[in-house]
Amino acid sequence: MYTYTWYQWLAFFYVYCFLGWIFESTYVSLKQKRLVNRGFLRLPMLPLYGSGAVMMLWVSLPVRDSLPLVYISGFIAATALEYVTGAVMERLFKVLLGLQQPAVPAARLYLPEFLDRMGFLTILMTDVIHDPIARTVLAVPPVILLICDFVISVLLPPMLTNPSRQPWLWVIRWKL
Repeated sequence: MYTYTWYQWLAFFYVYCFLGWIFESTYVSLKQKRLVNRGFLRLPMLPLYGSGAVMMLWVSLPVRDSLPLVYISGFIAATALEYVTGAVMERLFKVLLGLQQPAVPAARLYLPEFLDRMGFLTILMTDVIHDPIARTVLAVPPVILLICDFVISVLLPPMLTNPSRQPWLWVIRWKL
């Protein structure tokens, strides 16, 4: 069984938020041939990626020895997360996420082929991606990890209340 402390899970969340921001901003920037900040925060983080990664790990690590169970747990958990996220985004921001089906009223689920990929991504996440990240987080002394978690947790709420969609502006506006 894989057990982590609450502050290690929080550190995983922040690491995956940052990695998700790097991935999505790089992908969209390359596609559009210009710098694009895909985040809605002033910090370089996408909470959906952190939530998705932690949720995938939380459901898949206990069954890590069975690939079919890892796949199924990731598929089901991704469906639940996307439904809740879609509902929140639709309610708060009046938008549907990129792959959601706009033709179906109040549809909040991704297309089936995307959810299928989420099962495979859970396998990749559980068996390949998470191990080096876990080793790194576990190597950090608990006091340092708690301080880092605290600092990011203090910085995050103001970023949620004052979002910026301008590319890379968070670097310029960020003052300590």
